[in-house]
Formats: sequence, C-alpha cells, structure tokens
Amino acid sequence: MKILLVNKECTMGGVETLMLALAPIYKSEGYHCEIFFFKHGPMEKYLPVDCTIHFGDLPDLLRLIDSKGFDVVHANSTDWDLGVSAVRNMGAKLVVTAHGWIVPTWTSANCDAFVGCSKWLADDQQPLTDLPAKVVLNGVDVDKFKPNENTAATSPPIVAWVGRGTAVEQKRIDKFAAIAPALRRAGVQIRLVESYGAEKVAKVAPKAARALLPVVDFWRAVHREDMPGFYQEVAASGGCVVSTSSFEGLPMTLLEAQACGCPVIAPDVLGVNECVDPAYGSVLYEFQMQPEQLASLVLETLNDTKQMEWRRKTCVPYVREQFSMKRMAQQYLRIYREAPYSRRKNLANIQARARLSPFLNWGDYVAYRWSPGNDQYEASRKLAELGEWKLASALARTALTTCPTLFVKPKRLTHLIKAVMHPDSSTSRSHTTTCV
Repeated sequence: MKILLVNKECTMGGVETLMLALAPIYKSEGYHCEIFFFKHGPMEKYLPVDCTIHFGDLPDLLRLIDSKGFDVVHANSTDWDLGVSAVRNMGAKLVVTAHGWIVPTWTSANCDAFVGCSKWLADDQQPLTDLPAKVVLNGVDVDKFKPNENTAATSPPIVAWVGRGTAVEQKRIDKFAAIAPALRRAGVQIRLVESYGAEKVAKVAPKAARALLPVVDFWRAVHREDMPGFYQEVAASGGCVVSTSSFEGLPMTLLEAQACGCPVIAPDVLGVNECVDPAYGSVLYEFQMQPEQLASLVLETLNDTKQMEWRRKTCVPYVREQFSMKRMAQQYLRIYREAPYSRRKNLANIQARARLSPFLNWGDYVAYRWSPGNDQYEASRKLAELGEWKLASALARTALTTCPTLFVKPKRLTHLIKAVMHPDSSTSRSHTTTCV
C-alpha cells in the first residue's frame, strides 16, 4: 500500500507534526509513504531529509498520484477548498481527518472515510455526513517524548506557552499576556515557543505583544527534535505548560508535555478536556476565568511542590497508555484498508446539498460549492490545453460533483463532455463519481 499524506501549509502546527511522525512509522511497517504540501511555510527548514516531501498545486498532486500510483491519500478536512477530492478520480482512496474545524461538505460522494481526531469533532461532524465518523485520537511518539531524570533542575520554575501566536482567536495568546506580568513579578521564568515571532504577533495582537516582550525570557521557535528536551527542562524546573486556547482538535503540545512529565494547566474547552485530566496530574480551569484568578491558580499550583511531584509522575503513564503514536498509526492503517465505508442510511447527502444550496444559503454555496468547483473546472480547462486529458477529466468530474450548477453554462458543459469522453481520459483505478 502506497500512502500520501497531504496538507495545505507547511506551518509549525499539530497536523504537520502528526504527518512527520506518521510517515516513518508507516515505513517501518513496510508501507511506502510520502508527504505533499500545497504551500511552503516556516516548518520547511525543519523537515527531515530522509522523508520524500513534495510541494505543488492541485495538478501537481494529481500528476504525483498518477505517476507513483498512490493507493491512499490522507488529507485534512480543511483542504476541501483546494479541490483535494479530485484524487478519487485518479484511483486513490481519500481519507479525511478533521483536526479542529467542522466542514459541512464531506460525504461518500467525495471521500471514502471521515475521521475526527477527537470525539467532539466526530460527534459534531456526524450529522453532516452519510459516512460513519470514526474517532482516531491524536498520538505522541512516546519513545521520543518521555521524562529524563538526568535533566538538570533550574530555579525558578518555568511557565511555558507553546503555539501559534498569530492564531489569536483560537490560541488566545492575549489571555496568556494578561497573566504573564503577574507571573514574572512572582519570580517565574516565562518562555514562549512560538514560530512567528513578536513582530508578526504584534500585527494581529499588538497589546499582547507589548505586554509579553518585557517579561519573557525567550520568544522563539524550537526545533522539533529539541522539543522533548524543552519539556523535560520545564518539568525539571518544577514548572508547567499553560494553555489559553478557546478550543482544540486534540492538542499535540499538551500531550507531548505530559508525556515528558511536564504538568499542564489548560482551559476546560473542546478538545483540551479530552486529553487533560485532573485525575492524571494536570489542571483544568474555566475558560472565562479572570486573569488575576488564573495567575493565582498557576502560582498556587507551582508552589505546592509535593503535589507537583505527583503531577509529574502521574501524567506520563496517562499519555503512554492512551495516546501513543503507534496506536494511532495502527488505527489509521486499518481505516485505509477498510475504506471505502458504506453509506449510512440517512439524508446527509441531500441535506448537505440543501444546506449549501444557492437558493437557501448563498454565502455558503459560494464558499463551499462554487469557489472550489470553479477552481477545479479552471484547472481542468488549463490541463486540457496542455493535452493532459487524464488529469483534466478527473478534475472536470470532480467539479461536477462539487458544484453541478457550474455546468448550466454551455461552455463549461461542453468542456465537461469533451474531457469525460476524450480517449486519453480514462484511468483503470478511478472511483465512480456520484453527483447528489
């Protein structure tokens, strides 16, 4: 089985981290695995040299699948707007995982399996799809992320914030900025592992950047290979990782920290509360807690040294037993083999069309149907001009599934018929495209 892991951007995020961790596990199991990104990004300089990684647009993706014969493409649910569903018309199975956002378009008409990286995502997506929404919890490489008793203890304790500071609405770096001065006055070291830097964060959260700059000990990216050592140092200092997210899919950073024996203080919000459990050493707080109260909670937690020792010991087996990367990889491999899954007997396909109908919801119709469908059509037309009829046909058929109303225009309908009927358009591995 040949597997291609696909994502929109090569950013410093959890999805990219999972892709880079899954690829070597698949290879160790005897499967061929490569990675494809649509856009370059800051994580590019940290990509491993022993993994085959591609960058390109949708036609490049289809050419790659055609030339190498990938059996499975595993994509992010938010890649819908990039037209990734076209891979099915090149003969590959498409497995889609939701990592934090609900996308109301994925059904058996355009993918073969749908997965949520947490229970809340699968539950919220299930009414929108006729496929069974599977749950595969994010996993951590527990052979890499583990405690190190030899890490030298530092003083005072370190409080770390790890995430994308530019994703203000989700990561809420402003909430951390509101408590950082109080933590600093209490003598705590403050470290930000954040890849975009103060200058870029200041453009979207200027007040937060101004509050943080005078009090942080460092604010920079940390190489992926150095993250276990970072968490181990925080743990050895008697410190913790603090999260201020408004929601998460299932946060890799919090799992990795706990796997290294570093307790977590995090909000009781979707995704976070599926992997941060007070019974296993970490702390949950109400998201609406005022900054003064949150700062006091952090300091009180750190000052209880006996309880902190218990937290460090308890959070490690919790992650190792429930969130290992190998467990996650085996669950995905089973889904790859079992797909395509049978349609559930519900009206999800019809309801999806109704929800995104131009007559009932013009804005969502344009965003989720017309725009990606038109992009697929335009790409098909350009490929036809280049004589790449197999790819042109795949994209034209995908555009029909994505947005049938595009083809009320005779010019587009003519192209569709020509692309589908062209003698060079067939692929022996193609799925049957259903328009519903």
